[in-house]
Amino acid sequence: MNYKAVIDAGYNSFRLSLYSIFPNLSFRLTASLKDYVRLGLGVSEGKPIPEENVKRAEITLRKFKEFLDRKGIKEAKILGTSAFRYASNGTEVSNRLSSIIGFPITVLSGEEEGKYSALAVINTLPIEDGIIFDLGGGSLEIAYVSQRKIRDVYQFPLGGLRMMDKNPEEIKKEVRIALASLPSSKGILVGSGGNLRAIAKMDLKLEGEKLDQIHGYSVSYERIAKYAKILPSMSISERSQLPGIDKERALTIHSAAIVIKELMEIMGKDKVMISAFGLREGILMDSEIENVDKLREFWVEGVSYNFNVEPFVDSYREALKETKDVAVSTAFYLLQLMKASNFLDPYMACYKVFREITTPGYTADEINVITTLCALAKKFKKKYYNKVKKLIDKDTILVKAKKVKELHEAYELGVRKW
Repeated sequence: MNYKAVIDAGYNSFRLSLYSIFPNLSFRLTASLKDYVRLGLGVSEGKPIPEENVKRAEITLRKFKEFLDRKGIKEAKILGTSAFRYASNGTEVSNRLSSIIGFPITVLSGEEEGKYSALAVINTLPIEDGIIFDLGGGSLEIAYVSQRKIRDVYQFPLGGLRMMDKNPEEIKKEVRIALASLPSSKGILVGSGGNLRAIAKMDLKLEGEKLDQIHGYSVSYERIAKYAKILPSMSISERSQLPGIDKERALTIHSAAIVIKELMEIMGKDKVMISAFGLREGILMDSEIENVDKLREFWVEGVSYNFNVEPFVDSYREALKETKDVAVSTAFYLLQLMKASNFLDPYMACYKVFREITTPGYTADEINVITTLCALAKKFKKKYYNKVKKLIDKDTILVKAKKVKELHEAYELGVRKW
């Protein structure tokens, strides 16, 4: 197995991610370590990174190095972001920290950071046009996407940690001034970053959603506006008691919520879709996957490798050609995959497994429908249909489920029996 390690040395946190790289160059997160180093705490434009912050970073990188050495990883990509860019001693600190981890730290420009974050989103979600943003601890990157190509990238010093001690009105004013000249854009708004993901996890719990994944999950403007109003009025202790929010995240989630709300208003978007993938995954990729059909195939193949099954993507293509239905074709393929993985009940394995793991290439609503098709292909049960009744009517999903079962019974591990 080929492994790649990426360390995101961010303004707020340092995270080491170890990925298994599959033959088609898709990947799976194998291990992850994270520390809230807060390297950028107290850093403003042209000021140095404080020594106490650097010492915290050194402790974390020694821990990361011990992990990499134990795993036998001989190479790692280390990405320095806004703290290094803003600080007067950024180069000095990056050299000092590079000597500890044993690999050079590449300090990204704001445009590079935005580009890689957007690339990860484009290559893991079925989007065509829109705006992709990455909200970190120290900065906000915004990328404009047209026909699945990254066109323009902007960077602003509007991160959650950087803004956390300002009152809501100050944050609103600063965001409004900074983003005033941005052009509008058609299409979807998609965001990544730890604070946005934490908001999505909280929203999933509060809304009673049963799908255990945030990738491709959308939060309405009304909900974001509510969080932007309520979170700043709560203490750190109170915020840390909310579902999906730990004590460390509670320090910055209130300011991040305000930034997101203001961004949505400026862009005129009524919802934001969340990406579970960002900068670290973008650095693993070379370019945008050219169209959504190829995107689906790429990750359908990748999920096979994830289960140590040799892909049989031709059967997915055949089903898609026959049905012209992505949900039916994907549900059929996942059923075949579960059977190849020796699950006794592939129907329920498909339903349970893929509701709990992140499946790139699809929105959360699509995964909700696809997994429900797997369950209903075995037998109609109201409790499963109730999970998707807002997305698809009963008669339609029953027709689709019947087709999924027909396809599943007509194939054996990707090969048609008749």
